[in-house]
Amino acid sequence: MPSFGELDVLNYQVMTKTVGEFQHPNLLLTSRFPDEVIDGIRARWDVLKPSRQKAGFRVPNQAASKLDIMSIDTKSATCLLMNLEKALDEGALGWLREPGTAEQNNARAVITREQADLEARIAYTVEWAVSQALSGTLTCTIGGVSRSIDYEIDSSHKPTAASSWATSSTDIPDDVAAWAGLVEEDSGYAAADAYVNRNTMAYVIKNTKVQNLLGQGTVREQVAESGHITHFMGLDWHVYNGGYIDVNGDFQRFIPDDKVLILPRENVFGRLQLGSQMIPQVNGANDLVKVYGTFSYVVVQTNPPGVNLYVGKNFLPVLVLPDAVVYADVTP
Repeated sequence: MPSFGELDVLNYQVMTKTVGEFQHPNLLLTSRFPDEVIDGIRARWDVLKPSRQKAGFRVPNQAASKLDIMSIDTKSATCLLMNLEKALDEGALGWLREPGTAEQNNARAVITREQADLEARIAYTVEWAVSQALSGTLTCTIGGVSRSIDYEIDSSHKPTAASSWATSSTDIPDDVAAWAGLVEEDSGYAAADAYVNRNTMAYVIKNTKVQNLLGQGTVREQVAESGHITHFMGLDWHVYNGGYIDVNGDFQRFIPDDKVLILPRENVFGRLQLGSQMIPQVNGANDLVKVYGTFSYVVVQTNPPGVNLYVGKNFLPVLVLPDAVVYADVTP
């Protein structure tokens, strides 16, 4: 009979591969942040201010034109560290000692189910962190200490509408045109996607200036087909009503009421930096191995008998081109 360390169901590589294959297509914002693997848990990134000045010409035999180095602000911060644990009872431990049997298959199913639950909690936390980064500031409490990261989104890219969008006669097209223009003027990338929740989209649908611009027939067609206006003022509109359950048991949306997030089509503005973590190579062993991104392993306990299951991730969303982001308040 193989030892616990020899069972593939408890192998950290198999377990880590399993959690890495879980998908969450409903979490829209994380998908806009490409992964970037780093060593350790200290995230570092450059905040870019790309120049779009026209360069001059030179006459024959003239030396090359000397230009200044790009303006770059380097930032650093500790990753957000997560390692979640669940204790499986001794029944699962007994199943694991019956290789190739229905009992071991039951154990596999239990472990995979609990891995999926832990990984989903991490995925929703990552999505929350990304949504906070796109708002300009990520604030959280870790070990009783408040921590805040300023992503240097300029105040002009966090505008407030002059008149509330809740008023049907507000000039929403004018606001959207001005905010989309900020992305292109300051980053060089054309604004392409707008994210709102269902309540904010209701303001857009009921707005008289939007109806006059699109035509009520177009509004009706888009709403009838997709449940919301899908294309307006050169932007694809995404109604994102996803959210998470907070510590008080209340549902909180990733895109709050009365907020509009505008981004370019290209995923140039941010990265999800993935730090490393040392974990046991074989359950209960002293040998450690370095892993990156989402990881999973188990430790067998003897008193009381049982299996402790772990799933974790060290990460930090970073903004490298904050001028490509607009995060607007539509109800002053």
